[in-house]
Amino acid sequence: LPHIRFNLLTLEDTTAILEHPLVREDPGSSQVIRNEVQRPTSKLRYGMDAQEMVLLISHRADEMFCMNPNKGQYIRCPVKGNVHGEIHAITVTSNNDIYILVGEYWTQLSLLMYNHLENVWEQQSSLPKADGDHHLDENFIVEVGGHLYHLGFYSPEDLNEFLLMRKYDNRRDQWLECSQLQFPTIGHGGLGSVEARHAVSCGGQIYFIRETEWHRYNPTDNQWYKITLPNTYECYNSYAIVAIETEIFCDDVMYDTSSDTWCDLPEFTPSAISTNGAFVCRCFVREGQLHTLVHHRLDMRVGDHFARRVQAFQICVLDRSEGTWTDLKVTLPVDWKENLSGDFDEFPCVARMYLPSLTASVAD
Repeated sequence: LPHIRFNLLTLEDTTAILEHPLVREDPGSSQVIRNEVQRPTSKLRYGMDAQEMVLLISHRADEMFCMNPNKGQYIRCPVKGNVHGEIHAITVTSNNDIYILVGEYWTQLSLLMYNHLENVWEQQSSLPKADGDHHLDENFIVEVGGHLYHLGFYSPEDLNEFLLMRKYDNRRDQWLECSQLQFPTIGHGGLGSVEARHAVSCGGQIYFIRETEWHRYNPTDNQWYKITLPNTYECYNSYAIVAIETEIFCDDVMYDTSSDTWCDLPEFTPSAISTNGAFVCRCFVREGQLHTLVHHRLDMRVGDHFARRVQAFQICVLDRSEGTWTDLKVTLPVDWKENLSGDFDEFPCVARMYLPSLTASVAD
């Protein structure tokens, strides 16, 4: 019973549990469940009024764009909370908790969690500074086995690059160091590399992906292992790396972690909307299917600077049985297009969102 998340149960879920033979044969368990689900709290409503949505969160985490492309539902709302600095990493856990890592470069980073019922970011922990943090180039957070891991990629000038990883113990509010990953490449001093890099959890393990190499971390033995890549493999778009169950999708290939095999994906060709052909693809997983959010854009010069203007958006879904991409024909609100062109360049993420809290924030 302690492991049942009553706040996420629908009425049908609750009925199915109460009708289960093991519950019906145990009057004590049955009464505990009935008391829990009948308790007049907002936790039950959270499960019943939640909806799986695609999220785009502003750099300062003060605004959130939520959409259900299948239903044509779009909600733009402010988010409360004292957020100092910009988002450096984001993840959604298996328990539907949304975490962000925020702060300024070369300063202490903070871990915040989104409170669905109150629509507010809440401080969870501070990430202790490490030696050489001024060479910290990129941050990632992932979840494996109910634990959060922070991965920091360091690129010290004239020294070997390395990946520092720490595991979060939320009971003690401590970050425990894990095995480091060393690279033969020489660093550039931090902040400036345009290399595609990403970290993703899949099949109970963590994968760190660079343009020409993959590494796998096994939490059981606290060791890193290098993965053999196909001869033709190269990854240029870190925004196109996501995992579904035991499979990792990266650009136009898929890696099956359970069988250690690779296969090509159907080629994705966005429609020629942008006059100069410029576009950016960001992948996400919704309802167990691979989607891509495509920004078609035109970069225009204003004086001595470039002002990026988004021409249009596409959301496409991969039909693996047919081997084709299908355009969902979404139409984003006008104010979304204007704002998504500049301040919303983070990874899309997917979570079950509590709609009454979102709509109340919009009304305020």
